[in-house]
Amino acid sequence: MKITSVKGTNDYLPNEVEIRDYLQNEILQTYVANGFEHITTPAIEDIENLDKSEGGDNLNLIFKIMKRGDKLDKAIASGVTSKNENVLADMGLRYDLTLPLSRYFANNKEKLSLPMKCIQMDRVYRAERPQKGRLREFVQCDIDIIGSDSKDSEVELILTTTKALKRIGMKNFKVKINDRRLLRAFLSNCGFKDEDLDSVCITFDKMDKIGLDGVKAELVEKAFDEAAITKFTDFLTGVSSPSEISLESVEAILEDKTPADSLKYIINTVKEMTAGDDNAFDVVFDLSLVRGQGYYTGTVFEVESIDFKGAIAGGGRYDNLIGKFLGQQVSAVGFSIGFERIFSILMENGVDAKSRPERIAIMYDEGEVVKAYKIAEKYREEGKSCSLYLKPKKMGKFLGKLEERGYKGFVNVSNGEDISFFGEDK
Repeated sequence: MKITSVKGTNDYLPNEVEIRDYLQNEILQTYVANGFEHITTPAIEDIENLDKSEGGDNLNLIFKIMKRGDKLDKAIASGVTSKNENVLADMGLRYDLTLPLSRYFANNKEKLSLPMKCIQMDRVYRAERPQKGRLREFVQCDIDIIGSDSKDSEVELILTTTKALKRIGMKNFKVKINDRRLLRAFLSNCGFKDEDLDSVCITFDKMDKIGLDGVKAELVEKAFDEAAITKFTDFLTGVSSPSEISLESVEAILEDKTPADSLKYIINTVKEMTAGDDNAFDVVFDLSLVRGQGYYTGTVFEVESIDFKGAIAGGGRYDNLIGKFLGQQVSAVGFSIGFERIFSILMENGVDAKSRPERIAIMYDEGEVVKAYKIAEKYREEGKSCSLYLKPKKMGKFLGKLEERGYKGFVNVSNGEDISFFGEDK
């Protein structure tokens, strides 16, 4: 039998779990302090819910759970091909926490008050091709506000999420923001057809990597309307990055100013509320920001680490997803911290788990367990973490392992109750 974890999943050593617990607890405490309430949902969802969730490319990454017993036999008997494999599955593992939250709200709305401000911190699953930064099982840390169409919800989510990031040591970042309504209106104004907009957005999103010439070449390769491509690229001429495009320049060519007004309010309010902070962050308009999920309907945002290059959090408004369950629109907006990306960064660059208790080993001989336990209890009452160990034959080697694992020292019960700290003469 194989001893390694399944590709795309990880085993975590005790010291790694301690750091993960510390980071998640710091994030959770920040969320709770800002008025959000913790909920949980099952990892398994009905396959129909997952398939109809408008999750973009994630719909191709769902881990499906086969039917069981007679239901499976009947499904197999009906004939299965690669095109109708869904007849074999009736459930699947969640690929994010937003779809389960939408179902949760629809199921429990009579017990909930609006606006609902909730926290979800849990594992999600995607059938990714495993590689650095892409796991099949990973943790997301979400906050959502349901039942409010106010732009203040976006402001609150941005401020709370950035507080949490700062608290765990991610301080040098910027928040990028866009509105899908504005982006789609801009592309339509250029002459692209409605059915082509998603594909154009995917190409536009690559501009930072392939430049304007690369974007134009890919749009031509996709055989979009030549006049639309020309109008689009003419607008971007002289721009090396989408972040250089001003909100005002886009607003000027659009009839509906509502999305632009919404973005200006969010950006200006966040800047006003963070002015003077020692670790203030920049909030910038980015016309190319799309986010992958198809369920986003308006504002989308992303936190980009400047030191470590890349997104560490993201989210947006999804006003139609809950309506798929209830048959009526319910406003909703959420922000998710990419926990695994941050954990990887901090492990590579050092993380100080400040809240962890000092760890001490209580070493005793046969017959000394009662005495050892009483000593351990004494130090536990002082806030230390104490583990009891029978003295091994190779004491020095064992103590070296404990020191590597983060223990601060040990008590040799045979010699008394005093702690011998590592780094001191033993």
